Amino acid sequence: MVALAVALVSCSSETPGDATSGDGDGTSVQIPTEGGDSETTEPPETSESGTGSADSLEPCELFSSDDLAALSLTGGQEEELAGARVCLWQATDNHTVSAGVWANLGIDDVQSKTPPEPKTVGSRPATQYTGELGVCVVALELTETSRVDVTAAAQGDLNKACSIANQAAELVEPKLP
Repeated sequence: MVALAVALVSCSSETPGDATSGDGDGTSVQIPTEGGDSETTEPPETSESGTGSADSLEPCELFSSDDLAALSLTGGQEEELAGARVCLWQATDNHTVSAGVWANLGIDDVQSKTPPEPKTVGSRPATQYTGELGVCVVALELTETSRVDVTAAAQGDLNKACSIANQAAELVEPKLP
């Protein structure tokens, strides 16, 4: 159930498939990934824009204790998922939030079943998209070739998920390089 929030974190130009995530009690959860049949290319070694470094970010440190309290979040379990370093939190009202750091995929690399909606969070370029099971993602640009995805799921309530994802993205954005 908790892994649902990271289902869209895997939306990228990488090869589609199923990622498996352990939930800590010895069972595993299949997480569907989205994406079309696109040619996979190697990302550039360095970023063209040079505005920040994904390598320096720790996803579980993107929310302060005050941020976690504002979003009613607990936990903060980090794992590698489909090429991103992801941290997942659970809320007391059954929504989930995750932050995923993509070191080699920018916001232009997002692939989803719905058209990504360009936006700005703080002063940073971003895009918002939704996926199956009521998941909403706000992808924040680090560089042209890296991003942070802030994902929320709220038991299939897409409006609530997008409201939470946008609130969470506003809290994360000032902490990014």
